[in-house]
Amino acid sequence: MITITNQALTVEVSPLGAELQSVVDGTGASWLWHGDPTFWAGRAPLLFPVIGRSFEGNVLIDGTSFPMDGHGFARTSRFALREQSSTHCILRLEDSEETQRRFPFRFALDMTFSLDGSSLYIEACVVNRDSRVLPFCFGFHPAFPWPLAGSATANHEVHLEPNVTPTLLRIDEQGLLKDDRYPSPFSDGVLRLDSSLFTQDAMIFDEPGIKSVWYGVPGKPGIRVEYDNLPQLGIWTKPGAPFLCIEPWHGLPAPSGRQEALESRRGVACLDPGETMRFPMKLAFAADQTRGL
Repeated sequence: MITITNQALTVEVSPLGAELQSVVDGTGASWLWHGDPTFWAGRAPLLFPVIGRSFEGNVLIDGTSFPMDGHGFARTSRFALREQSSTHCILRLEDSEETQRRFPFRFALDMTFSLDGSSLYIEACVVNRDSRVLPFCFGFHPAFPWPLAGSATANHEVHLEPNVTPTLLRIDEQGLLKDDRYPSPFSDGVLRLDSSLFTQDAMIFDEPGIKSVWYGVPGKPGIRVEYDNLPQLGIWTKPGAPFLCIEPWHGLPAPSGRQEALESRRGVACLDPGETMRFPMKLAFAADQTRGL
């Protein structure tokens, strides 16, 4: 386990999946879901090189099908520690014989974690080391307690900035993206959380203008998730489970009922040879509803 710390936060990151394991503040309060397998053993997996499931469990690349697990293989791969100080660390996943069997590209995925006061900055950096265009999706999947410490389950809300009312996308029983759009559960950028919202699995929004999400009970300290270059957003829990995932993505699950080339999947990133693409996210803990924390 890799630990970084400052006066406000202590953060643990596992080399397996470069996954956050805990975020604890100076009072001992925990701000990250603890991964109880009774509900869901994940905590904050990384989604790469796909998001969600693929048709019949395969991705189509240059006319050839390759087996691909849901959310890709980064979350189950061991990252190498490249750099560490008391307040930051960098981990790397590179292509290997194993990844080439599922994703026939040369790449590097660097994950940087750094602390500044009561905020944790996380940046993913994907490098195309191949001689051809690299198609991929990337997403964050952090889970937070619901309820937050010191609050009841009721009255938790999600606030979008800007205050938009994005239409809703849903997945089918196989975890593939439906073509239909549904009425937004948001009203002027505010979603009042209720377990019944998740009886049809995740809520998905394709709204590039959203850059910031606040989660908590109005009038109490919450969590602000700020991000860039991540135009899609997933919000998910299991009905009745005591956690909530707020997931900025670049990409979407494969379409329902048909095979589609990875490079044609909605929201996919296509990176030229030798190029780099970055995906920054800031988690501000004990944050009120005011911007700029």
